Amino acid sequence: MKAPPAQVLREAGRDQHANETFEKALGRAVRGHQGTFQDYEDLIGKVRARAKRDKTTLGDAAKALAAEG
Repeated sequence: MKAPPAQVLREAGRDQHANETFEKALGRAVRGHQGTFQDYEDLIGKVRARAKRDKTTLGDAAKALAAEG
């Protein structure tokens, strides 16, 4: 990917459409930065693990990860 993961996570949360899953928004953000499916899988895996640990939504978990850098 040509952008840092934190930036991609922020963009996915910011650009998520109404009635769209976070996964779809993240996929679009990854592709927008010339990322691969492996990049997407790595990011969504981290987001899902954080959401499970914190018992939050994927969007909230992504915001927390992005804030950490």
